[in-house]
Amino acid sequence: MTHQTVTSVDGGSADYWKQRTEGFRLIRDAEDCAKRLETAPLYLHGGYDEDGDVIPVENLGPHDDMEDAVRAIEANETAVSILVAQRRTHIGGRPIRAVILAVTRLEEDPIEDPVNNPLWGPDTD
Repeated sequence: MTHQTVTSVDGGSADYWKQRTEGFRLIRDAEDCAKRLETAPLYLHGGYDEDGDVIPVENLGPHDDMEDAVRAIEANETAVSILVAQRRTHIGGRPIRAVILAVTRLEEDPIEDPVNNPLWGPDTD
């Protein structure tokens, strides 16, 4: 037995548009983080040691920002539904697990499966 939730959509309500705006903002933030991650240096200058050699410091900031952006998307139901509708399971090479699970569920829908749907049957020509 499958459980499907039916959501009521009032496209004229301010709350609906507020949720959509927030969802698209979270997606845009993740895309911006992905762009920064592509161009960010792997190491930063961390000063000099006693011999005068440069101390490299790993640049983890862009990676942390990307992880935070993906977590924010996964926590927002509207952002997840937008990405599911677009079938976008990755942003900047990072998987978004909530979207992957939802898309997988859509693709494994038993309603369209001839074995599980009694309305499907042999051709009766």
